[in-house]
Amino acid sequence: MIHIFFCASAAGTFRQLLRARDIAEEVADISEELDLGPISHGDLADREVWLDQFAPMDFGKRDWLAESEVRFRNHIARNPERLVWIAPASATEQAGLYWYLSQFGGNGTRLAIADYNLRGTWNGKSPLKLGELGLEPMGELYDECPRVPWDPLRFPEDLWNTLVAENALVRVVAEGGYLRSAPDNYFDDFLLARCPVGWTKFHRVIADAMGDIWDTGQSAGSDLLLWRLRALINNGQISCDGEPPLFGGSVANAVKIKRAA
Repeated sequence: MIHIFFCASAAGTFRQLLRARDIAEEVADISEELDLGPISHGDLADREVWLDQFAPMDFGKRDWLAESEVRFRNHIARNPERLVWIAPASATEQAGLYWYLSQFGGNGTRLAIADYNLRGTWNGKSPLKLGELGLEPMGELYDECPRVPWDPLRFPEDLWNTLVAENALVRVVAEGGYLRSAPDNYFDDFLLARCPVGWTKFHRVIADAMGDIWDTGQSAGSDLLLWRLRALINNGQISCDGEPPLFGGSVANAVKIKRAA
């Protein structure tokens, strides 16, 4: 058995669970958040350039993304018995699933779908993403989540091709639970609402906006919110006391931002 995740942190917790229980099963994950960035070219490696330009890190480039895809393909090729784990409320995980279906097909695929209330989540509801789960709720999921055949009516195999053709930079889970393309500024109002008139470190604005987005039943990753924060700085809606912020680095030395006058 090989367990497939589209969330690196969830895969890490799941590996811990298997080790703690002495279960000899494999885990594969792909280090891509496909709810963000260009997908029209069909090559995940090309996304490195876009992410390095618009959501840059202060400790180097994302030159591991292409390697991650190759490693993932090689890993799952060794084992046809696969179980895909997904929190369907997560745009990242839904996007990963649709990419997977476009590459490997759905025939024979089984899914473990975290779309029901879990006792171990912070609010006792279904998780917004599997990465939020600690070891105990992950164990609950492992023990109790049904393993079901892929349902093409719920997760249509050709949706990825539709998203590729639309060529948007943001994908979100819409009402009804379906993944769709969204405009670039979909989450901008959350950042603007949390950006005060006085100087504050940019991490605080991103963290507060992320929490507000979670309260709506959606989720947005730090790369997505950093990209939009930098865009709001560049178009003059937010002021910055230095160069536009980068991902990572020291919080103590982080640049500060405020609402533009």
